[in-house]
Amino acid sequence: MQANNIFSAGRFSLYMRKHLVDNYRIYGMSIIVLTVLLLTTLLLNLSDNFRVHPQISRLLPLYFIGMFLTGLIFTSLSFRELSNKPQGIDYLLFPSSQLEKYLSTLLVTTVGFLLIYHFAFYLAYLGLDAIIASQTGTHMQNDLDDAFKHDAMQYFYYGWFIAQAIMLLGSIYFQKFSFIKTIFLFAVFLLALYFINTLFALGFFGHRLPKWNAHFPFIGINVMLGERPSEFDPQTHQFLMLPSNIRDVFLFFGKYLVTPMIWTLAYMRLRDKEM
Repeated sequence: MQANNIFSAGRFSLYMRKHLVDNYRIYGMSIIVLTVLLLTTLLLNLSDNFRVHPQISRLLPLYFIGMFLTGLIFTSLSFRELSNKPQGIDYLLFPSSQLEKYLSTLLVTTVGFLLIYHFAFYLAYLGLDAIIASQTGTHMQNDLDDAFKHDAMQYFYYGWFIAQAIMLLGSIYFQKFSFIKTIFLFAVFLLALYFINTLFALGFFGHRLPKWNAHFPFIGINVMLGERPSEFDPQTHQFLMLPSNIRDVFLFFGKYLVTPMIWTLAYMRLRDKEM
């Protein structure tokens, strides 16, 4: 196969333009609906007896909850054409490569969604601030500016991209109810991973574990010290962590490799998709 049959910048830009022209009303309505929903949620959660005070500063949890929930639902609707056989055939036979179709969906569900969400959240914040200013004469104070100064906030975004990639893969594998099925199977996967880690912990440190669940996968394990540790004697515990170089490898893998690997797996699944 020639390279331009796999990806062509010109053809990709035309496909993206077609996608935006076909769906600009939906995206416009999404901004309006999301703004109203966020504003309503902020009013209900930040008000005290339906009166919002300027000093309220609990925007950060609502910001990330909204980003994860709406982002995963939005991504789960990707490739919805594949749930209908006539639409799926038209989608797969459209004169554009599978890579170009996949990249357009990937951009819409990552960059596109983040732009829509932050724009809608900002509009909702302006609306809430206007309500407060009209009632109290002062503008709202919030915790977003201070929170984003901390480096730890970036890990929420790493987690979001991993969750988005998993949901994108699920939207290709499951033609119907992809959101529920993906969440369920991912929860089963996490439980299985924890169970396997528990077996290893019991196998290596069984008699020194104060409890069967005194461990955290890929982080460390809590053990009892002494020659004959017992749950009835006075105990001295120590939390044994993985060496820093191994933790750095796991951290690098989780931050930079997991998401692209899942995206690649999703593309391979789409490429093999048949109706």
